[in-house]
Amino acid sequence: MITAVLTVAILIAASAASAAGGGTATVTLTPSKAKAAASAAVSISGVTGFSTLPTSVDLLLQPGFTSSLNSVTALCTSAEASSSMCPPASGIGTGSVGIRFFGSPATVPVNLFLGAPLHAGDIASVILVGSLGGTNLDVSGRLFTPAQGGVEVLLSGFPSAPVTLDSFSFSLAASRSVSSIVTKTVIKTVIKKIFVGKGKNRHKKKVKRKVKTKLRTTVTTVYSLITDPRTCSGTWTGTATLTYTSGSDVLPLSTPCTP
Repeated sequence: MITAVLTVAILIAASAASAAGGGTATVTLTPSKAKAAASAAVSISGVTGFSTLPTSVDLLLQPGFTSSLNSVTALCTSAEASSSMCPPASGIGTGSVGIRFFGSPATVPVNLFLGAPLHAGDIASVILVGSLGGTNLDVSGRLFTPAQGGVEVLLSGFPSAPVTLDSFSFSLAASRSVSSIVTKTVIKTVIKKIFVGKGKNRHKKKVKRKVKTKLRTTVTTVYSLITDPRTCSGTWTGTATLTYTSGSDVLPLSTPCTP
């Protein structure tokens, strides 16, 4: 339940717009540069009016954004998530959420982890874990590439509860470099000196020969949870859709970028 509140907060903050209950939100993508492996920092405060949770939340980033399961060295299983025992190496973010639960204020620390895909073809699952009053809470969602390209996160099945969001802060990042040696066989043309002729006519002569040789190079691959598009025309866009029993609320996403 608490982690579902965090998910809603992320999407509201990412839109950098005032929601129905008002509030101030900021989002920073570092670096916001084409082809860069990026981290995100989000903060939101002064939000009121969110007294119920959505039945599903869908975040869609424009074609060009990519994400990799290999951005972490370990994955959190559903069993580990339910007991708040996700391995640190699967972590992708931390933060805190200020809420009012049945009128009582509380600050909930939260952690985010990457897990194995929930559906065939998905990139990964995103696991949000929080704790309130000694009770461990977690929810998992899909991280995948939609048919039109880009990156999409779909979370559904949230419980209904009278929770009001007051404030939120969060940082998200995961990236690692993997170096490997690649060996390939190439054919090179070399000049050799050989002896030709007999007796006093014996002498050295230069000849061209084709030889096979192995060429070894070190290749470094960067895997990132968030990789910016390869091109930038000033802004990158997307949508966040919050669905309730009474309908859906579609929030446009927009963030400035540099080539």
